[in-house]
Amino acid sequence: MPDLIALSDLGICTRCLGRVFASVGESLDNVQRGQMLLFTIKSLHPEATLSITDSNECPLCNGVFDEFEKYMSIVMDEIEGVEYNSFLIGSVFEKSVIIREEEIQSIFGSRGESIKKEFNREFGKHFSEITGKEVSFSEPDLTVIVDTRYDFAKTDIRSIYICGRYNKFRRDLPQTRWIHKPENNESVEYYIGEPVSEASHGENFFLHAAGREDVDVRMLGEGRDFVLEISRPKKRDLNLGALEKTINMAGSGVSVRGLEFCSKDRVKEVKSTTFDKTYRVVVHSGNDLDGERLQTALQNITGKVIYQRTPLRVAVRRADLIRERSIRESAIEQVTGKTATLLLKAESGMYIKELVNGDNQRTNPSLSSEYGESLAVAELDVVEINRGK
Repeated sequence: MPDLIALSDLGICTRCLGRVFASVGESLDNVQRGQMLLFTIKSLHPEATLSITDSNECPLCNGVFDEFEKYMSIVMDEIEGVEYNSFLIGSVFEKSVIIREEEIQSIFGSRGESIKKEFNREFGKHFSEITGKEVSFSEPDLTVIVDTRYDFAKTDIRSIYICGRYNKFRRDLPQTRWIHKPENNESVEYYIGEPVSEASHGENFFLHAAGREDVDVRMLGEGRDFVLEISRPKKRDLNLGALEKTINMAGSGVSVRGLEFCSKDRVKEVKSTTFDKTYRVVVHSGNDLDGERLQTALQNITGKVIYQRTPLRVAVRRADLIRERSIRESAIEQVTGKTATLLLKAESGMYIKELVNGDNQRTNPSLSSEYGESLAVAELDVVEINRGK
């Protein structure tokens, strides 16, 4: 190993000197390590002239560890009004400083730590002392990146995730907002997300649901599972009971139940669920329906493999695949003239409209093909999601 005198001749400050051996002496900070190194060198070589610079003239740190109050002021201005319980500090330094420091540490055995790591730790301690908040390395509410090159701070506020179930009682409402028509916000997503976003002072919101129903399909029964994500919320302490009442009393045709905070992992869980669903289907024909023929046709497609090629109405946005699905149970509730009301328990992913009309033989067999005449869906409701059934 090179003589320690060579280390003292680098013209760096005491702290940066100690950081070269940061892995030595767990009970010491880098300033103390640097002081001990200088003491050792002077003891062994009393004749040596040590070239130790002041921190504000150090070519590595440039006095950055003496400017915590400045950086604290910058950060506090950036996060004014933000509620958070935990935080994490990061930093950016000049690339040339990082490279030079690595070169120095490699000469002396690479037993040090980076200036970024020390800054993040020490400024994090200072930040915690001032704010009373705790550091979190896994899911911090607030992440602060201090850019020491240009003296500014970038912040990332962790999203809030709220799960629950929704019902939709209208036949003219999409599940999510139209990306290309921001002026038309009417959707399940909007009526749930807007009041929560307003209460949390969030920048945006996103609905993650367990599947979706068409615009003209109602979602009844106990509702569909969802997770609402609020991005960059300033307020995290929300009264979910009050928000639930606000959403349900808005008269939008959307209601929610069981709102509670959850983690981001819940999004993946909700979107990956595959439960059978029970539908109420009003079927229409150009002629009066024959109840017995309809019953036979229904029996012929129940419990059988149904081959469904991606429907024409969604083919532009979904892969052209042939899916195998089945109807678990079926029943006729009513036949009146040209209409009939059916109850169908279907495997997850079944296209019910195409099951009835055949979609130009892309669904085979279909209710139309088994009945022998063209049938169409006049009304469709999801009446139950068969969770765990």
